[in-house]
Parts: sequence; structure tokens; C-alpha cells
Amino acid sequence: MSDPTAAQEQLGAKAEEKKEEVRKGDSRTQEEIDEDNAMADRLSLVIEDANQRVVPICQMIRKHIENMEAKKEEDRDEDELIKQVKPLLEQADKTLNETNGAVQGADPDRRLTNRAKRNMQDHIATPSEQRLAEALKVLVETVEGTVKWAKDKLENYPKAKKNLGPLLDALGQPITQIVGGVALLLAGVLNLLGRLLSGLGLDSFLKGIVAATGLDKIYKGLGLEKWLKGEK
Repeated sequence: MSDPTAAQEQLGAKAEEKKEEVRKGDSRTQEEIDEDNAMADRLSLVIEDANQRVVPICQMIRKHIENMEAKKEEDRDEDELIKQVKPLLEQADKTLNETNGAVQGADPDRRLTNRAKRNMQDHIATPSEQRLAEALKVLVETVEGTVKWAKDKLENYPKAKKNLGPLLDALGQPITQIVGGVALLLAGVLNLLGRLLSGLGLDSFLKGIVAATGLDKIYKGLGLEKWLKGEK
């Protein structure tokens, strides 16, 4: 029979090895890493909840526009499209603003925010940070991808463009604030998110967020201009 105590000791040793791997090249203390992981887990739940609500909404927006395009030109009704899509965009905007409020409220005493500004260098992402970056990638890809796609499609429908265009543009503000808020709390997640979005061609959108939230100044101060310029 195997020795349960020995097995537990082996698991403990492996866990310590994993922690040591994460600590390499990371100036954070273990206490700071644990605090950041706890924050990443909390924020992941917030972003994943947003994805559960926003992804279906974006799918419905696309479906309504595709259904209209599939009709004969004489059967297309822009008023009907506006009636279908407008409440969906308003619902998405409400969800994103609620999500932004939850992100902004995650660090009420600004303790982690202030530390993140001092400690923004890259490090090996922990599983908690990877989970958060992946959730943010889904949110950015879904919302920004749908906004770009819908605006392109609405170029052919002037009335719908006039009515729905401002609502599509409005979705950009809470997304910017959400990503910027997370980046201030957990700087390493921004680096990981940049790599994830780069493969989708959305890294320029992220760099726009960095500039819009003033994070570019912090990055330059820490010698991370290469990331901003797209260099390796």
C-alpha cells in the first residue's frame, strides 16, 4: 500500500516547486502574489459573469443584422432592425457599466492600485492571472468584434446607422474603463492580455485603452516602451 503521508508530502513539494517557478523573475513577495491571486480570482468571477450576459446579447445583435441582410432589398425594414437591436445595445451597455462598477469597487482603499503602479514589470502569470486574462480576452473580443462588425454592416443602412451608431460607440467607454481598472489592480494581467489579443489582431485596441487610461505614462516610466510600440 502507498503511504498517504508520503503522497501528501510529495504533493506539497510539487506545490512549492510551482510557487518557486512563479516567483522567479518576479519582485513581488509571496504575500503580494497571494493577494494578487485572490484579487484575480474575484475579478475573474466579475468578468465571467459579464461574459455570460454579454456574449448572448452580441450574438442576438449579429443575428438580427444577418437576418435583415438575408432578405430581399425591398423587404428590408430599417425601423424593424432598430426596434430589435436598440434594446439589446442598451442592455449590453448597462451590463458593461455594472461590471465596470464592480471592478472599480474591488479595491476601495486603493492599496493594491497604488502597489500595482510601483510593481508593473512583467512576470510569469499565475493560473489565477491567466484565468482573468482569458475572461477579459473573451469580453474584449466579443464586444469590440461585434461593434466593428455591426458598424461595418450598418454602412449600407443610413437610418439604422444614425440610430444605432452612437449606441455602438458608447460600448467602447465601459470596456476601456474595465480593462484599465483591471490593469491598475493587476499589472501582469495586461501584459498577458496583450499577447492574447495580439493573435486576434486586437492588440492595437488594447494599446488605445492603455493610452486612454494614462497607463502608457506608467509603462514608459518602467521601461516598457517596446510593448507599446509592438516590439518583442
